[in-house]
Amino acid sequence: MTSFIKDLLMFCNFADDTTPFVCDFSLNETLLKLEESSYLAIAWFQNNYMKLNTEKCHLLVSGNKFEHTFINVGSDKVWESKCVKLLGVTIDDDLKFDQHITTLCVKANHKLTALNRIGRFLSVEKKRILYKAFVESQFKYCPLVWMFCSRKSNNKINKIHERALRLVYNDFSSSFDILLVKDKCFSIHHQNLQALCN
Repeated sequence: MTSFIKDLLMFCNFADDTTPFVCDFSLNETLLKLEESSYLAIAWFQNNYMKLNTEKCHLLVSGNKFEHTFINVGSDKVWESKCVKLLGVTIDDDLKFDQHITTLCVKANHKLTALNRIGRFLSVEKKRILYKAFVESQFKYCPLVWMFCSRKSNNKINKIHERALRLVYNDFSSSFDILLVKDKCFSIHHQNLQALCN
């Protein structure tokens, strides 16, 4: 696949996902450049016996703007979205990643609820393994993209981490810091920082 798409150099290409991107001080120039990139992509697809599915095209504009906008992609108009899911990460037009982190927290909470239901039948070690595999892992994908966005989001993740450790150790009185010591671990934010430094 890599050799097949290597001449699409001005795009981010991941497996079957092709994403043009443009930066400029002028919104109009940005939109024109995106339309040009889209035209080049469509021409490349046609030359390689493929077809662009415009229903899967999205436009995300970040920065100061006062109107809802669109670009022409082939014969179709693609209107601006408030947020777009790209390779498993929900990116919003403010680049705050609030929706992405909310989605992660909802998934993690559902899994914690399931762990709580079966927890009384499991040893501490087995509960810890399940927590690490199904809850903590939710926050290990692409942290460099979203982990520095807001203290509020980080606090939401800490609350889930604290709830998880309480369920694992059946400890509903200790502070979060003591629970971290008991688990011999750091907060998820600090774990992600360590992973980035390695």
